[in-house]
Amino acid sequence: MTTAEQRLARLEAIEEIRALDARYCRALDDGDWDTLVSLFTDDGEFVGLRHVRGPVGLRRFFAGLAREGLTSFWHHVSNLEVELDDDDAVDGEPAAARVHSLLWQPCVRDGVPHVAAGRYDDRVVRLDGAWRYRRKRVSFDYFAPLADGWEKGVFSVEDAAATFRTGASEPEVEFVHAPIDLAHRIDGREGAPVLVLGPSLGTDLHLFDEQVDALADDFRIVRYDLPGHGASPAPAGPYTMAGLARDVVALLDRLDIDRAHYAGVSIGGAIGQQIALDHPGRLETLTVIASAARFAEPSSWPARAQEVRAKGTAAMITSRAGVWFTHDFVRTRNEEAVRLLRMLGATDPEGYAGCCEAIGAFDVRRRLAEITVPTLVIAGGADPATPPEMAKIVAHGVADGRYVVIDGAAHLTNVEAPGRVTALVRSFASGLRGGTAPIPGGGEIRGGRRASHS
Repeated sequence: MTTAEQRLARLEAIEEIRALDARYCRALDDGDWDTLVSLFTDDGEFVGLRHVRGPVGLRRFFAGLAREGLTSFWHHVSNLEVELDDDDAVDGEPAAARVHSLLWQPCVRDGVPHVAAGRYDDRVVRLDGAWRYRRKRVSFDYFAPLADGWEKGVFSVEDAAATFRTGASEPEVEFVHAPIDLAHRIDGREGAPVLVLGPSLGTDLHLFDEQVDALADDFRIVRYDLPGHGASPAPAGPYTMAGLARDVVALLDRLDIDRAHYAGVSIGGAIGQQIALDHPGRLETLTVIASAARFAEPSSWPARAQEVRAKGTAAMITSRAGVWFTHDFVRTRNEEAVRLLRMLGATDPEGYAGCCEAIGAFDVRRRLAEITVPTLVIAGGADPATPPEMAKIVAHGVADGRYVVIDGAAHLTNVEAPGRVTALVRSFASGLRGGTAPIPGGGEIRGGRRASHS
């Protein structure tokens, strides 16, 4: 190419990159997620409120902004500085560039007009004759209600996590993949209210066999296996509680279930809390069994994950037996204890380890007040993993909580006291009236302020 041709090619490239940003703004404003995702490469990533990669992750993130309260955008990008990378030129034509620009965005969040301002630092490449984003990075310098004026809204990048519920401007990396096709089973009466049951770490959907037999007349019951547990696949990590919650919501979508009651044990209860936070419109009620808003000794979970990857899940059997069951249960129902421990031994090490890491990073204590769905918290009085004090934090923290302690029950509370847990779940999910629910043997409990013991 002549010098003039090269210069013309560079000018054309800059104009095409400007047009790419214009299409991005238009697609975001219009909620045209298919077009927006098509502007990225197949491995393209967005770094900002969250760090996502790939078409599924990008689409889910942008489409999910409305669920975070951001319902309208007027996205403006200006002052574009395009730095063409001459080293990547192909036959004299630019093939890669860095793009810096300023962001100005009036928007509506939770029905309130806001203004956001910040900057983009992007990496774009030319593929098959078209420019695409390989990496789009946004940082915010200002976000506030329009009525507050300028001074109140100025904040550092580090403050963005507290301002946006979707995550931090300088994010913890979350590589979002396609939702895992969770193995599941459906029981109960067709057309009845849906009840989703979430299992504990190291168990599968058969953890709830006794509950299902007793609840099948009242509910359409959906049970699922965690990644790497039971019949579910174990994709490479990292796993996060938000990702596990999305997997369950994706399962509901596949089953064409809009709203459901949810009850989960241990990590299953944590997933329920995350669904209530990230997808509040999907739950009718939430029952949290032997779980917590933050599990004990967070730093120990990566070590457990490492041990399982090295030695397999069989290495956990002895220690888990002492946590899952009381001595009386092992003595009187030994066959049932053995059945459940075999589930643990059959669990894929990577799936177990990934869930351990999700548990270790889980901490929603400061967000509990955002959980507005009616919530019942059940604790085992003899549970060493999530003792009643930890469960009480959840019941006190949520907007509409109830709290029950089952005396003498260890961590797998629903197994040690199946009849009691079944009665509680049935009463709570089917008997909710006017913001309160009768608790068998415990009266009515509002706001988690009073505990029922049985």
